Amino acid sequence: MTDYGRPVEFGWFAGPDAVNSRELLSAARVADQVGLDLIGVQDHPYNSGHLDAFTLLASMAAVTERIRVFPDVANLPLRGVPMMARAIASIDALSGGRAELGLGTGVFWDGIEALGTPRRTPKESVDAVEEALVLLRGWFDAQGRRSLTFDGQYYPVKGAHAGPPTAHRVGIWLGAKGPRMLRLLGTYADGWLPSLSFVPPEDLGDMHARMDDAALAAGRSPSEINRIYNVWGGGSTAQWVDMLTSFTLEYGMNAYVFGVPPEERELRRIGEEIAPAVREAVAKHRGEAS
Repeated sequence: MTDYGRPVEFGWFAGPDAVNSRELLSAARVADQVGLDLIGVQDHPYNSGHLDAFTLLASMAAVTERIRVFPDVANLPLRGVPMMARAIASIDALSGGRAELGLGTGVFWDGIEALGTPRRTPKESVDAVEEALVLLRGWFDAQGRRSLTFDGQYYPVKGAHAGPPTAHRVGIWLGAKGPRMLRLLGTYADGWLPSLSFVPPEDLGDMHARMDDAALAAGRSPSEINRIYNVWGGGSTAQWVDMLTSFTLEYGMNAYVFGVPPEERELRRIGEEIAPAVREAVAKHRGEAS
């Protein structure tokens, strides 16, 4: 397996439970203070008990100073492309360049249909993602252009005023598992967002290979792709350090977003105990100067 040599990052996967709204913002402050790099928020707009993910991301960005925020992952069928791009660009501009975009096909179609969006076949869902990847990159890169036109089947735009200008190059990270989605990721996207519960370590190699082949065919280096693992589970600090070091050096991942409750002790353990130890072990193996 390959170590792609990317910086090792750590984050918190926040459940947007409405009953915990104040606790979520307090936890975001803690995550920022203890040196975590990322906060991901799941996006299930059909869940009545969830806060709107993009509103929560903006609120978290407002109460923090350095941590980056992203939907993990945005529900493409319900969000669409132009308004989703505008929302992420706005959060990025307001936060000084701290927003990224995690994107998914949409999974729970009963809930999606309940909000008035027609159900798509698996092929249609992936076709829509391909359009979205092309249009999103064009939207984020359209700064200085008066208008943007894209002749898409799912997301056509004609003379759209793309914006607002972002503060940095927003990363587009894709939740992907199937062969075609992985090829699209390698061709167009900036990052991969699998979850440990759905993609075990022993399956990572074949998926990396599909992405890497597509990246090389598109004239890109596989090391350009950020590989972020959503992780859950118990275990001691030492067990987490051993496991995540292995995931980095043997299984090709480089960032870890922990699904833990919005509790200070949990976030401090990640930021102050697990993260430094994994970074030290990885750096030692790579021969990097401390």
